[in-house]
Amino acid sequence: MKKIDVILAAYNGEKYIRQQIQSVLMNFDSLPEYDCRILISDDSSSDSTTAIVTGLSAHDSRIQLLDNSKKGGVRQNFHYLILHSDADYTFFCDQDDLWLPGKMAIFMQTFAQHNDEEPLLLHSDLCVADGHLSPIHPSMFVYQHINKNPDLAALMVSNSVTGCVMACNRALMEKTKASQVEHSIMHDWYIALLAVATGKIAFIDNALILYRQHGNNQVGAKAFSLGELLKSKAWRAKLATARQSIEKTRDQAALFLNDFSSVMKPEDRRLMHAYVDSFNGGVGARAKLFFSSGIRKNGLLRNLFFFWLYVLKR
Repeated sequence: MKKIDVILAAYNGEKYIRQQIQSVLMNFDSLPEYDCRILISDDSSSDSTTAIVTGLSAHDSRIQLLDNSKKGGVRQNFHYLILHSDADYTFFCDQDDLWLPGKMAIFMQTFAQHNDEEPLLLHSDLCVADGHLSPIHPSMFVYQHINKNPDLAALMVSNSVTGCVMACNRALMEKTKASQVEHSIMHDWYIALLAVATGKIAFIDNALILYRQHGNNQVGAKAFSLGELLKSKAWRAKLATARQSIEKTRDQAALFLNDFSSVMKPEDRRLMHAYVDSFNGGVGARAKLFFSSGIRKNGLLRNLFFFWLYVLKR
């Protein structure tokens, strides 16, 4: 019997984690042919998160609390879980969403359509919801104008793979375990880069979770428009943060080359090296990458800002 792990990184999640775990268990019930479990790591919560998980696990052995010591943040918490997952398929899970019935069954049907020997990442759309799970928008990809099928060039500068709707096969997870993913910008972004560089990413064009927005999301879904930016009194600070974010993509690309340069396609390796080196080069080199190599964002407004901050370095 093949194994499925759902890895859930928790921190002060007492308000929503019980409902989320129950929604995952309902998905397990539709997959009797698989050995399913939820692996939970708590990042030293100060609320009743650990007690809730311990109470649930006492009545259902499929729920396993691995550890509740301090990890140092969501990226480190997921890294701990990645190292402890040994399943054929691994689903990533946040503590505050709700998985719709049939989510995992649809993912497993999609996995069956692909070669299991090749590193593979599946991800789906999300329904953006408020704190009470009332829908805000039926598609996060439409709501945020996100690229559903990014290539390596697009992923180097912008992530469009959301971890809470991501699943990986064993081949991809083994490569992830051997990497420095804990030093990346975010684990889901780094794994997406790894998948597109050494295997494949496939998108399921269906909103399969309610993506709860409650004010304390680690990332969250935000509508992107010029109006939203201009009405903010802190737009200068936002531009400064955007500059720093672009520099972090350079550092992440350099980290990725250190991990996987030897197994990348030559053309992908050259492109990533060119991006890293472009920060110390001239405007012409960066403009060439932007216009000719696909090093750009999704959408006109994002690209105007990216061109200003990356190509012109203003």
